[in-house]
Amino acid sequence: MNPLYIEDAAAISPLGSSLNEIWNKILLGETAYTGVELPSNQSFFAAETVENSASDISIYAPLFYDAIRLLVDELNIITPVDAIFFATAVGNLAFIENEIYSQRAISADVLDFAAIRRVFTETPAWGFNTRFICVPTGCCAGVQAAGLAHKVMPELGLTRAIVMSLDFGLTPMSFEAFNRINATTSFDPSLPTSPSRPFCKERAGFLFADGGGAMLVTTQPLNNGLPRITGYGCVSSAFHMTDIATDGHSIRDTIEKAMVEAELTANQISHVNLHASGTQQNDEAEYHALVEIFGSTLPSITAFKGNHGHALGGANMIELALCWKMLREKVVPPTPKNLAVDAYEAVQPRSTASDFEGNTILKTASGFSGIHASIIMEC
Repeated sequence: MNPLYIEDAAAISPLGSSLNEIWNKILLGETAYTGVELPSNQSFFAAETVENSASDISIYAPLFYDAIRLLVDELNIITPVDAIFFATAVGNLAFIENEIYSQRAISADVLDFAAIRRVFTETPAWGFNTRFICVPTGCCAGVQAAGLAHKVMPELGLTRAIVMSLDFGLTPMSFEAFNRINATTSFDPSLPTSPSRPFCKERAGFLFADGGGAMLVTTQPLNNGLPRITGYGCVSSAFHMTDIATDGHSIRDTIEKAMVEAELTANQISHVNLHASGTQQNDEAEYHALVEIFGSTLPSITAFKGNHGHALGGANMIELALCWKMLREKVVPPTPKNLAVDAYEAVQPRSTASDFEGNTILKTASGFSGIHASIIMEC
């Protein structure tokens, strides 16, 4: 086992433009959601990092690149890193769409996610020998990028790296694509709570959001108190183009793989941060996986998409950054306000923050077609 130590973490989400701002709102159980008006006269629920931006693609288009720079700045990097593991689901889609709508020609290299490295070359994180590794595997991408860094950095002799996942996908094409598979929700200003309702009986789908996060990681421990990644597991079941199997077996397999690598048993897992997209399929699958691993009594659980929606590939890294915060602060945040969390008796809501008891977090992630990943962090 080769731990990957997390020196620092950063995030940007509909709850704030820095990890500390997001964390403080999470501790209050705050939620973020609004409506986005499209040129087609359709209106959908969404959660925007920059308020009122997604209704105008020309305003929205640069935000993806701006967020990369903001996340690097928040990590306070002053010397180049050995590698950048960058994860995304839709990449610079907003920029590309805006170019097309503006009837400007686009070159093939703009469509290549690896070309995103150009933005990093403008930051202090980039050096002559910095390697760029892109992980464009959808809603599982952030956890997979962190797991890949954990696996390969010692083998490649890489000491220090950025792991980042990011998506600003609130574009007309994305809304229409998700609408075609009944994943989006039409805006209803009378709805009394967030449409993102993980582990609630009345959950009806995910709240489309944007944002992402980053971690500064190293194979060299600076002190024994640093949170570290000790286990990783990934499975691609190729179940269906968009669906996942609700029996949870594939998710269970990723958890077991991560526990074996971390040399931990189920009773040594202190807390679980779930993918918890709020869809009927995902939440049922994760619940069954947890019961198979832990039995009828589950560890404490958090599900941050109930606070600020689902930022596709960017969601994983926001959640990993918040897990890093939980381990550092020794606090488990409350359930998002006004969410019943009543789908399963073993998953109970918390009205207030509580002490974090223990030193391990299991983080799960899932994506279209049955791709799943799990990471274990310890402190």
